[in-house]
Amino acid sequence: MKKLRRAWISGVLFLFLFAIPGIALPQVEIKLPKPSFSGKLSVEAAIISKKSSRNYAGTALTPQEVSQILWSANGNLPSDAVSGATVKVIPSAGGLYPLEVLLVTGKDTVEGISAGIYQYQPATNSLTQMAEGDNRTLLAHACLSQMWMSRAPALVVIAAVMARMTSKYGNRGYQYVFMEAGSSNQNVYLQAQSLGLKAATVGAFNDAQVCAVLKLPKEMAPLLIMTVGR
Repeated sequence: MKKLRRAWISGVLFLFLFAIPGIALPQVEIKLPKPSFSGKLSVEAAIISKKSSRNYAGTALTPQEVSQILWSANGNLPSDAVSGATVKVIPSAGGLYPLEVLLVTGKDTVEGISAGIYQYQPATNSLTQMAEGDNRTLLAHACLSQMWMSRAPALVVIAAVMARMTSKYGNRGYQYVFMEAGSSNQNVYLQAQSLGLKAATVGAFNDAQVCAVLKLPKEMAPLLIMTVGR
């Protein structure tokens, strides 16, 4: 009975979400602190000690920590002094880079950043707001009601514009996108460990519901969600 009631409530909730058109927000840029290119923990130590955690303290993350996490997921490296080419932190077939990274925050969960949904801009290491308010609980419901997610200070969504890859490689391109998402996922794990933070990956969710909560453009597909906190 409880499961039926929960499913009914979730269904009504997301019908309500689908029925409300998204409201466009002014594209205000939030500049993040410059990411550091060196840390105190070796790669080997981070690999050995990393693990998934679903328990988070209520302590807010700092902008520097958020910057470092997002940069590790899909950031840019310094431009090559000779060619001027920008190299990213993860490899991508054909250099097409289909991934897009989003940040979901609550009230006072990241210092100096209000509750909302933000898109990470690798070229400027900044954020643009896509929606206002604390959407962590809605996103947890969309992830098959894994409510522990709503207690994480930050949710990092790794999404992709598949057409960037499939336009060149056809159906094989989907595999390349998933390979890239795996690299991004591992980077976040290792970066979190290096910063003394906890992380976990969620892959079980209703795609349509996640898209509705995040107000994703139709060409962007969610691939996985990571929780980050202390």
